[in-house]
Amino acid sequence: MTRIEKGMLMLAAVAAVAGVGGGYYAYAAGVGMALPVSLLLLRWQAAAVENLDNLPPGKAFNRFFGRALARSLLAVAVLGAAAAGGIAFLFGVLTGLILEVLVYMGEAVLIICRKGGMK
Repeated sequence: MTRIEKGMLMLAAVAAVAGVGGGYYAYAAGVGMALPVSLLLLRWQAAAVENLDNLPPGKAFNRFFGRALARSLLAVAVLGAAAAGGIAFLFGVLTGLILEVLVYMGEAVLIICRKGGMK
């Protein structure tokens, strides 16, 4: 399990506990339902970046871009389906789908802080 995946799991746990603690059970359920989708999409995208097939750069880019586009379309479809579960569930699913971005943003903030901040 990569550092990004561990961060996603930790953030999902925090979001789910906060949702349950606040009485938003549908939100917590949405986070839990979207987390596996988000992790699978991350691994699928990472496989394209690793270029295990030793493709030429142009074809490797096309594979990466195609997967990124498919990933975005799938996320929109999942959000569309989640809308039937109510607004709290929809926001939970949205949170679960953007966990990777939140982890990357957290890492960027840590890097900035280690470098002395923004002076």
